[in-house]
Amino acid sequence: MKNFIMLLLLTSSHAYANERNEWLDSFQYHGFASQELIFTTDNNFYGDSDHGSAGMTELGLNASLQLSPKIRIAGQVISRNAGEMDNGSPHLDFALLDINFISSSKGRLGTYLGRVKNPLGLYNDTRDVAHTRQGIFTAQTIYFDKVRDLVISADGAQLYGEYFLPNGTLLIQGGAGYPLPDKNVEQVYLGQDYEGKLEGNNLALIGRIMYEHNGGRWIVAASGATLEIDFKGTAADALGPSIPGMGYLPPLLGVNSGKIGIDYTIFSAQYNGEKWQITGELAYEDVDFIDIGGLFNGADVNSYGYSVEANYKFTPKWETFIRREALYLDKDDKYGKDFEVSSKQLNNTYPFIPTMDGHIRYSENWIIGSRWLISSNWMARAEYQMNKGTSTLSPAENDMANSTKDWDLFAISLSYRF
Repeated sequence: MKNFIMLLLLTSSHAYANERNEWLDSFQYHGFASQELIFTTDNNFYGDSDHGSAGMTELGLNASLQLSPKIRIAGQVISRNAGEMDNGSPHLDFALLDINFISSSKGRLGTYLGRVKNPLGLYNDTRDVAHTRQGIFTAQTIYFDKVRDLVISADGAQLYGEYFLPNGTLLIQGGAGYPLPDKNVEQVYLGQDYEGKLEGNNLALIGRIMYEHNGGRWIVAASGATLEIDFKGTAADALGPSIPGMGYLPPLLGVNSGKIGIDYTIFSAQYNGEKWQITGELAYEDVDFIDIGGLFNGADVNSYGYSVEANYKFTPKWETFIRREALYLDKDDKYGKDFEVSSKQLNNTYPFIPTMDGHIRYSENWIIGSRWLISSNWMARAEYQMNKGTSTLSPAENDMANSTKDWDLFAISLSYRF
């Protein structure tokens, strides 16, 4: 009996050790860090770049654990020091439960539950890691860093599926989630940080359909999101600013509680050759201001942007790229001429309101850059931009009324991953 008990204990201990080792083997963790130095001839981009800025620092740690053959948990904590847009406080970038319903030789089907990366374009769900980006910065005409938290993820559920075809793979991902607006979203869409608050109380619909041909040599995709963000205004917001000698001006600058409706669509295509990679993306955005009033009363703005890039690999470690970007905040007034006239008329009536130049309504950029893979962990990049217009800049960092239309940017970065 004593020997039987000892055998049972040893067997149980061995089984527990095997199970523990299996769990440890299925646990994976990775991290990344990136530091950028940015110089601009005018305007601010991630800090006081007009005088040289080290205001863009990214730190991240992600982990995943395979609980069973069909169930996985994963998450990522990130810290971003991003000029005036983010102070570096760690926050949860994504945290999800991955349930794989079906997996076979024909494909797979599953769901993500929790805080899920939004499948937008070719790069949104991977752009946190510097090694996966097109350059030091993703195309700001497609992936808006100035409202990053709204774009990057949502709290909800998404289905995903892969279907293996004779010459390629069809990938579909989509679902619903609550958006994550912050003060940057308020400053971009409402022009300033009011006492009220933007809230993501309504489910957004997000999805992407992608086809990869011949092992990814050709990739085409269509993705998009439709959402409504609630603005909970205060009594002070409704009154607007108090101007000495003039009192409150409710019809002009006061804002009410209301909604911002956003429809965003991206069409993407990419060719991947032995040396060349060619990428093109085109995005449309429709922004509808509902019941907010003030200058936004009845506003419905349609914008579009694009990015076209050619990337060439000299060697596995060295590559270079050239990219053309453009973003027009109003497709019917591409260069902001009508906007500038209206701004001057408003200034004539209310001199305390600064005149806005039309260049804040568009951006047209040429960008060249290079990448050096120092090792499997370390990477260095350099990038030069020639910019015309300022629509991609954040109002959190810039006095848009005094921004400069023509400006250049030079940046270098050092990145590490494990």
